[in-house]
Amino acid sequence: KISAENAALRSEITQLRKTIVGKVEETHAITVLKEELAAITKDKEGLKERLIALRRAGKRDSDTLQTEARLQEITQEVEKLRGESAELEVRLKAEMNARKKLHNALQDVKGKIRVFCRIRPASKVELEQRSRVVVTSLDDYSVVVDTRTGQKSFNFDSVFGPTSTQDQVFEDSSQLVRSFLDGYNVCVFAYGQTGSGKTYTMQGTKDHPGLTPKVIKEVFVRLEELQGTASWELSVSMLELYMDNIVDLLAAPKDPRKAQSSLPLDIREDVRGGVYVANAVVNFAETEEELHRVLKQGLLNRKVGRTDMNEESSRSHLVITLTLSLYNKTTDARTTSKFSLIDLAGSERVSKAGTSAKQMNEAKSINKSLTALGDVISSLANATASSKSFIPYRNNKLTMLMKDSLGGNAKTLMFVNVSPVEYNVEESIMSLSYATRVKSITNESVKNVESKDIMVLREKLRAVVEERDHLRKIVESSGIVVEEHETEEDLRRFKTLD
Repeated sequence: KISAENAALRSEITQLRKTIVGKVEETHAITVLKEELAAITKDKEGLKERLIALRRAGKRDSDTLQTEARLQEITQEVEKLRGESAELEVRLKAEMNARKKLHNALQDVKGKIRVFCRIRPASKVELEQRSRVVVTSLDDYSVVVDTRTGQKSFNFDSVFGPTSTQDQVFEDSSQLVRSFLDGYNVCVFAYGQTGSGKTYTMQGTKDHPGLTPKVIKEVFVRLEELQGTASWELSVSMLELYMDNIVDLLAAPKDPRKAQSSLPLDIREDVRGGVYVANAVVNFAETEEELHRVLKQGLLNRKVGRTDMNEESSRSHLVITLTLSLYNKTTDARTTSKFSLIDLAGSERVSKAGTSAKQMNEAKSINKSLTALGDVISSLANATASSKSFIPYRNNKLTMLMKDSLGGNAKTLMFVNVSPVEYNVEESIMSLSYATRVKSITNESVKNVESKDIMVLREKLRAVVEERDHLRKIVESSGIVVEEHETEEDLRRFKTLD
């Protein structure tokens, strides 16, 4: 059954479709105009040359006067055509933006994972070495790679070239914040070889903040708009997957919660299929500044190292998870959703990276996990609605962590970051092919909403659990051993029921 929201969205899509009916015709019109403009311009230049020759000969006969009149006439035609062409270019750009919105809305309705490609600029060293640029964007959707055997083309939901800005990248991703506040789980992850610009896209710099700080800013802006109509609680966890081990970046050695952080960080699922890590430290934040301070400290604990491919290469997969519990005072309902921001470690060839023995082991671990991710993507891409194909999520902790983002219940956006130069062309083609497979994966996103009745029952369960724990302590104080139960696990499972 199609929900009311999807019905409304389909109506909006129909309206958007009507606005771009003439896009193909207008594109053709622009092409024709440009050809006509080129022909007239050529004619104009010929007349100019003829007029100059006549003037040099000192002739002011009727031919010269006719030539001057024709030249003036053509000049006016050229200016008119330029104006028409510029107007059509503006209209075409508007139609292309409408088409992009329509396409993204359609993909959202279908549950498709969206894939954006970002081509970084050539580096200073690459420019000094005169490395040939072989990866280019034809338009907002197409990437072309020049290879020894010819051109290879790839199509994505959006393509950002070397001159794209952080603001432009976020603009096409910002609607996911709205979904997050509406109660949907959301995931954005970046994939690509070492040095392709993943961390710049996800984290950015102080002067050019990336997706993560921009998402956080937008979340607080939208929460501010809900003042008076809703109450909320926002928390964050920050984990890295390093050498096949999960590390809690918010559990510093001197943290007073050390006893908690020493507990096993187990990957688990709730009854909705949502993935979480048990015993991970969770920090609550009431302001944007407070949340940034937490993340800044966590990033200092992340494993990075220098390789020949990158001055500061990420040696681990980074997973930042924002969890929002929002109570709507008008509808008396509560939504609980999470926004996962994942910066994957760079795929690389050990021979190219020029790493130490330790970093070679890190690279092998990274490549092993990314291979497992590739296996999951291939299985999902080849699966059909009628078949119950086995998906090898459990082959690696990375794929276990991303289970609800790939074929699960989240709205997911993938960034594939690539280098533009010939030296990295094989890795770029591999990344682009990898991302193309992701495009075919469908998630079943659902809103995580609790009615008032569920909230009342959950509070009753909490009270029962607390009473049980109190009684257990009394009994154990008398020397009787009581079987252990996972109190927090009980509450977490119940919290997801609807």
